[in-house]
Amino acid sequence: MRVQIEREILLKGVARTLGVVDRRGTMPILSHFLLKAEGSQVQIAATDLEVSFRGLYPAQVSEPGALTLPAHYFFNLVKELPGETLDLTGTEKSNLQIQVGESRYQLLGLPADQFPPIPEITEEKLVPIQSPLLKEMIEKTIFSVSGDDLQYHLSGIFWERVEDDGALQLRMASTDGHRLTLIQRPLPESEQFAISEGILIPRKGVAEIVRLLAEEEQVALGLSSKSLALKMDDKYLFIRLLEKKFPDYRRIIPESFTYRFAMSRKDLFDTLRRISLLSTDRFKGVILKLMPDTLEATFNNPEVGEGRELMPLTMESGDGTQLPLEIGFNARYLMDPLNMMTQDTVFLEVNDRDRPCRLLEQGDPHYFSIIMPMSL
Repeated sequence: MRVQIEREILLKGVARTLGVVDRRGTMPILSHFLLKAEGSQVQIAATDLEVSFRGLYPAQVSEPGALTLPAHYFFNLVKELPGETLDLTGTEKSNLQIQVGESRYQLLGLPADQFPPIPEITEEKLVPIQSPLLKEMIEKTIFSVSGDDLQYHLSGIFWERVEDDGALQLRMASTDGHRLTLIQRPLPESEQFAISEGILIPRKGVAEIVRLLAEEEQVALGLSSKSLALKMDDKYLFIRLLEKKFPDYRRIIPESFTYRFAMSRKDLFDTLRRISLLSTDRFKGVILKLMPDTLEATFNNPEVGEGRELMPLTMESGDGTQLPLEIGFNARYLMDPLNMMTQDTVFLEVNDRDRPCRLLEQGDPHYFSIIMPMSL
């Protein structure tokens, strides 16, 4: 293999592999990326068997060939090299010689035939979608994905196609067992995106999707065998679907609420942020005392100290006979969705101190969090 390629183009391609490669696994080949030269371009690919990336980049190919290289070592080296154009030469032992000006390096690689196959998808199975819309939906649900490896069925975001008022929409839901976050948005092409039974995308996969979406205004989505595919120009991202069954999240959502309280999103977030500065791994709970026109937030950590704050609210529904009502929460479970909401006013809907509550913002009934109270 003999290739001449712009350094910035090569860096951009290899950078896309850094979040995909598996640096801590038992298979050395999964910490490598594939560099394949043919025609007038190079293919750069990476996989950890769960998430896969493949991209095509322009280059001057004097001699075709392929090999694999350690992604992070290669990226860190090329990033520091001088010059604008690199000369790359592969050896029979799958090593790569890098030359720019008077600088010469050689990196030890592995044979390309050891590299796992990357999934494929045909163009006709792809559906265009606006990147900002998909990015918003993921960012507003990813925080409540479970980080517990033992809860495999909760370790991703559930995507589902639903019908609402005669229109097909895309719904995403995530839960860690203590809270549920749901968002729903219209997709003009959703009738062609066959996920009526729902698909479960792993956390690492959706994180890589967000990185890809940040680069372009539009991508194309599709389903291949057991994988979700995204295409952007000559770049593809494949995420293997989780085969575990996502919980029946509809059972978690209460059909009605006794009380609805309206309050300032910023004031509530700032209050919780300040009071949670005293929290530790053992003491995370904040008590919200709900009254007809006032919210009292208190926190008591015997290891650090205590705090108390008052802020105004408005009781929009309920007769007030059960007030004041004290409910304990993990402050972070309230702060995460508040941080993603944008409206000035949010609603906290409750029934009693032991049943799930709902937090949503004014003007967007299709984005909310269901939060389980804590026993304090």
